[in-house]
Amino acid sequence: MSDRTFAATLAKGLDVLACFEERAGVQTMPEVVERSGFDRATVRRLCLTLEASGYLVREGRGFRLAPRVLALAGGYLADLDAGRRVQPVLREAAEALDMEVALATRDRMQAIYVDRAAPASARVTLGLSVGSTLPLLHTAVGRMLLARSAPDIVEAALARPPVRHTETSETDPATLRSAIETARDQGYCIARNAFEPGAAGVAVPVGSLGDRPFVLATTATVNRFDDPKALDEVLNALRHASMVVGRIGQRAEGDTASGRG
Repeated sequence: MSDRTFAATLAKGLDVLACFEERAGVQTMPEVVERSGFDRATVRRLCLTLEASGYLVREGRGFRLAPRVLALAGGYLADLDAGRRVQPVLREAAEALDMEVALATRDRMQAIYVDRAAPASARVTLGLSVGSTLPLLHTAVGRMLLARSAPDIVEAALARPPVRHTETSETDPATLRSAIETARDQGYCIARNAFEPGAAGVAVPVGSLGDRPFVLATTATVNRFDDPKALDEVLNALRHASMVVGRIGQRAEGDTASGRG
């Protein structure tokens, strides 16, 4: 991107806003400085601007996200028709499996939940909700997304410094590449103890929604999928939901094209 089309101040403001993505509650100025890498004067100016614009709220010695940020997410979710069409599909799958089911996509170099459903009796949950992010290399969600991404995205993910989330998190790029290729070849992905100790995830691809890859996934105790019958049950439910969600995406794209016509 050329200097003429890049607004550096706006980009810095968005980077500051992104510092609030993964941490709930109030963040102090020193915490934002540490997370953003900007100097204190820059962070102060940007936080005050975001406060004046309604995206941050001052609380004590720090700031927290304001409700206005939900308006941006609301527009994105409305474009997916998540509340009216996607959410009932996820809820039906979650009730059938008695497990949480999530729809996720890739946001730069991380996976992000865009919708989720879970029965009250769900025994395993990572405490994630819409907007929560996950690593690409150490979750079934992330590996399945990478399996559906362009080669340059996969290379960029593998080139990042390795992170060990658990004692058994894999950090060898060749092994991680093999896991991504396996997910691509078999059409689903399983990851055990790679991100959360004692938990395993399963993910399947979804028909394209817009121009980004999407996956459906669920989480259970680490040995839940050792039984082939149990795994087949989960995969069948996720694949059925995936086909329905995929048709919703195709219908939405057709409606958009008709509107343009």
